[in-house]
Amino acid sequence: MTTTTQNWKLLASAAMVSLALSGCGSDGKDGSNGEDGKPGPIGVAIGEVSQLNANVTSASVDEAGILTVNFTLTNPNGVAVYGLTNTDIGAVSFGRMGTEDEVGTTDIEGQPRDIWLSYFNKDKGEGHFTGSSYFKGSSCEDCLTDNEDGTYTLVLNKAIETIGFDYGYDATATNGIYLGVKASGKDGATLVNNSFYYWQPASDTVVERPKEIIADATCQSCHRPGHDGALSMHGSKHVTLESCTFCHTDYNTYLKEEAVYDGSIKGMAHDIHSHSFYAEDGIYPQKASNCLTCHKPDEALELSDAWKADLDTATCMNCHNSPYAVPSWHWDSENNQIAAGKENCVSCHNPEGYRGGEAGHYTQNDNGRAPELKVVFNGVEVAADKSSITATFTVMDGEDKVPMSQIDPRPYKYGGFNSAIVVNGLHGDDFLVNYQKVGFDTFTEQADGSIKALIADGTFKVAEILADDATIALSSQLHVCFDGKGGRADCVVEDLDAGSQQAPYLVSDTFFFAQDGTVVAESPRVQHAEMGDCQACHTTSITHRYTNDLDGCASCHNGTRDKKGQGSSNLAYIVHSKHYLGDFFKKTDCQTCHGANGFTLNGISADAAPVAFGTTDGERLGADNEQLVVSPQTAACVSCHVPPYGLNESAVAHIKSMGGVIDHDGNINTIGVPASEYDAYVDMQGKETCATCHTGEQILNAHSNWSTGY
Repeated sequence: MTTTTQNWKLLASAAMVSLALSGCGSDGKDGSNGEDGKPGPIGVAIGEVSQLNANVTSASVDEAGILTVNFTLTNPNGVAVYGLTNTDIGAVSFGRMGTEDEVGTTDIEGQPRDIWLSYFNKDKGEGHFTGSSYFKGSSCEDCLTDNEDGTYTLVLNKAIETIGFDYGYDATATNGIYLGVKASGKDGATLVNNSFYYWQPASDTVVERPKEIIADATCQSCHRPGHDGALSMHGSKHVTLESCTFCHTDYNTYLKEEAVYDGSIKGMAHDIHSHSFYAEDGIYPQKASNCLTCHKPDEALELSDAWKADLDTATCMNCHNSPYAVPSWHWDSENNQIAAGKENCVSCHNPEGYRGGEAGHYTQNDNGRAPELKVVFNGVEVAADKSSITATFTVMDGEDKVPMSQIDPRPYKYGGFNSAIVVNGLHGDDFLVNYQKVGFDTFTEQADGSIKALIADGTFKVAEILADDATIALSSQLHVCFDGKGGRADCVVEDLDAGSQQAPYLVSDTFFFAQDGTVVAESPRVQHAEMGDCQACHTTSITHRYTNDLDGCASCHNGTRDKKGQGSSNLAYIVHSKHYLGDFFKKTDCQTCHGANGFTLNGISADAAPVAFGTTDGERLGADNEQLVVSPQTAACVSCHVPPYGLNESAVAHIKSMGGVIDHDGNINTIGVPASEYDAYVDMQGKETCATCHTGEQILNAHSNWSTGY
């Protein structure tokens, strides 16, 4: 640093000190000291942050039942946030742990369940009450004190009121507070935060969250924060399961369309998920009877197995509330309700009595037992002249081998057999042939309990499957017979046809083998999505069968297969077409299924196989027509962008200018070029280069605010 620069900085500093001192006088004339100014705010203003975290630090209740809450606000970096206003307090709910006896809902005398009791009840009329009369900041002008250092004090203007019930405030019980904040942040961003505080007021001791049966993360595996379908109830301010439990307590009931509804959190969740599975929108992708979809075993949750206790009739009635969901002798058809004397489910259905919750849904349930069975492919043998493949597999029920007598032997109504294995060849990044279902008539049981299937060329496309030293892929579509109570049984065709015996699908995982019989441990295919993301919502209910990998789906829904001539049956097209569900889920939310970068086009090799998108005459592929195909990167785009949504003549011209092979006349059934002409198009246009401009970041940006649905 030069001397001149040093002198300049000293002079500037002196001038600033002088200016600051001159401002301290009362009027600038007599030199007397004025009053000390109020300290400025500490931290950052709420209008300058993009995310917000609230933390309740203490709470108290006075003799009048008025709650005082002390809390802090910070940004994600821990910097204090000031500037919150009364109207930014979206909700404060308050309650305590109690028992069913306090509200009169105990089903088994002497065994009342621990339940949450709200201190802010609401009268819904005709003897119905909810716990939803929470405090709103908009109802008060001076309840909130901003200390301008990131700390706040909130004194509610409403007292504890448990209308409809005799229970009251109990300082010795576990009490809890839900604080919901909804404010405006940087660039108008909506800041939502749900925070919670549990303590025993009598000892002023902070305690852990009570009665956590399902983790918030379990719900959010489908209802993902920041994505379509996220929990955002009642004005988008309640965004966690935990916030729902404060108002939707076990004693909540209300009238709707002259019927009484269970307004508890379990009642709402069971009802919504049960009915939406069967509704036309099909939003919920799993039957509510599969309890483990939500009630996942979790060592971190002491009460994760509470659903097995069989203490609560209301839980049963959330689903078993129609003549289709209960035995006929339990239903009063004349009055369209549960028959008299059958209202208390758990008096009979319990671990000591007839099938309780766990037995009825799993251990003594055919559909619950089926996913426990596994089909294991032990090996393959390819004939020297490559005229056949012999596959050996074993059906396992734990340590037991399932005999062929317990595998459904019936022909399938559309051809082939109900029970079959699926074979294909894998070369590069796609399967080589259309659907090859090897049926029960090819099976032979071996002395060791395994089963051999002979896959002969001519009947099946063995030569094509084995072309180019392809990897052999095997999966299953097997059905095993049960006795109606979860026990395996020999199949009786007459009983199966009559519906008195069930034969549900088994788990179908994909196994890979080299043609010399060597096991290929991992899938050779690029995985554009993870099966775990699918199973987060679907668990064991994916159309056709239950599989732990996407290869089992792609083996049939591959690039060689059209939809009976009417469009594509490729996995990307099928999945994308099924996953636009109004405001719950938009297929433009790529990362929900594809993770961080599985949606990127550069994950698709430019020389990958083309994808079938119908036939030249729109009819099932036969001798007189051929398939229409498009290039692989283009196929990924047009699996969503079909006419008239984002695909027109100008878009097609753009794709072709980038090397994409596509053509269309405004009809999805005629997208693509005849398969026999594909190579000529590639030679003329060169390899497609869509990924050069349409990078992962560009794709996310282009889809981030796109709400027009197909």
